[in-house]
Amino acid sequence: MCRVPTGWVHRMQSKKINIWDVRKMRPDRYLCKQPFFETKFNRPYWLNKLGMPMFSRTPALEIGRPGEKKYCDMSALHRQDAKKKTVSRAKS
Repeated sequence: MCRVPTGWVHRMQSKKINIWDVRKMRPDRYLCKQPFFETKFNRPYWLNKLGMPMFSRTPALEIGRPGEKKYCDMSALHRQDAKKKTVSRAKS
């Protein structure tokens, strides 16, 4: 008898691959096939269920100057830019 492995069983064994070998599989597939390990994690009270901050950093009344309107006054910003441009032109 010959000691060379022949037959359908040995043919299947020769073609088997290690599915956990990172070199033979794309990383996304490898990570998806990892077994699930449950980890205990208590969400901090200052984060919502999506991980975003639950509360704003500053109260709404403290944002902006007192008496300032809620929405941005673009004309005031344009005037401010115009002042900066005239000052820089006068210096040069």
